[in-house]
Amino acid sequence: MLVRSDADVLFDGFPGLLWAVRFDAEGRATPMEAGDPMEPGEHHGWRWLHFNQSDARSAQSIARLALSEDAREALLSHDTHVILQRQEDGAYGVFVDWEHQRAGGTAPRAPGHHDGLGWLHFAIGGGDGLLVTARRQPLRSVETVRRQLCAGERCSHPARVLEAIAEHFADSVERATDDLSDSLDRIEDRVLADAIGDERRDLASLRHQSVRLHRPLTAMRRVLKQFEQRHAPDEDEDELLPVASRLGQRFDDLDGDVSTLQERARLLQDEVAAKLAERTNTHLYVLSMITALLLPPSLVVGVFGMNLHGLPFADHRAGASAALVLGLLSSLAVYLILRRLGVSRST
Repeated sequence: MLVRSDADVLFDGFPGLLWAVRFDAEGRATPMEAGDPMEPGEHHGWRWLHFNQSDARSAQSIARLALSEDAREALLSHDTHVILQRQEDGAYGVFVDWEHQRAGGTAPRAPGHHDGLGWLHFAIGGGDGLLVTARRQPLRSVETVRRQLCAGERCSHPARVLEAIAEHFADSVERATDDLSDSLDRIEDRVLADAIGDERRDLASLRHQSVRLHRPLTAMRRVLKQFEQRHAPDEDEDELLPVASRLGQRFDDLDGDVSTLQERARLLQDEVAAKLAERTNTHLYVLSMITALLLPPSLVVGVFGMNLHGLPFADHRAGASAALVLGLLSSLAVYLILRRLGVSRST
């Protein structure tokens, strides 16, 4: 038996639609209800429709909207690359976001080890009067922006919604970068104090996290820069171009911070490796010196332990003491020879 969700009942005729928000001329957002027109009319402002890609029925709902064929394909594709394309009647693309862990709420926080990357597919159509988004897994920034808009924040254009979503993603990356920088400072303090313990493991984890941040940032800044270069800055009434310019600058700055963090972590890891190698060499030196100093006494003890006739001190009352003194003198002689040759040094 097929169980219909609340969204199916509310948006009957648009299966796969998770929620919808309408905006008036002043940018005030209101959750849409049953019977509200999905397409914006002359006095209806603009709409934001959010679909579930995992629902195969979303395709037939999206096909009913005033979107180009390329925009429909972008919404339904499973592409995991950042895209931003402008058309005469709108735009479409794919942005990156963190998957939303429902148990963790939507409060702003830095991404953790278990936060995977998600992909927001979007299209602007209907003469900039319609924003359609789709995703496979719940996305954190999308949910945060939706709640903020429904709580009273205003948004005058679909491109501004995309900007808000990307800004929330950038904020989470910035918080993560700050956390990693603080962790790196603590590791650096321990290294400078020669209190090296698990720093190699901590640095490996830190570098892994920085790589997770660097890859989506690089993809976003590259696509936004290319979009900005393709379109002339004097295009009138193009809200998407200034949005792309602002986001490109933001992600460029963030990527620079993450790259600096990666370089610091790499240099610190090299320093830790050098200190550990020096410590290992010191231990090997001490072990070699001990071996060199104990070898002559071992030889002496071995000789006097042969239990054969004719050994020196065999019939002497203080023979054992004499053998011990001979062993100590042999160690001292080896030490003096090593020091004379410059092998012995302070540890």
